[in-house]
Amino acid sequence: DDEDFVVKGRTGNYTTAEDVLICTAWKKISQDASVGSDQTVNTYCQRIKEYFDERNTSGHFRSSDSLRQ
Repeated sequence: DDEDFVVKGRTGNYTTAEDVLICTAWKKISQDASVGSDQTVNTYCQRIKEYFDERNTSGHFRSSDSLRQ
């Protein structure tokens, strides 16, 4: 029974909408006056990931490492 068989591996390239969303997330998070530069790199990247995940409608999971690249 191969119905539940899922091939795991690399997700395809980012769509144009995902690229725009990443850029928007980066811009909004980097220009957040309430936090400014008082955040670690990990916090910064985590906030971008959260913003992306909340708004991503592509159906593709994107890891933090993938978003950093």
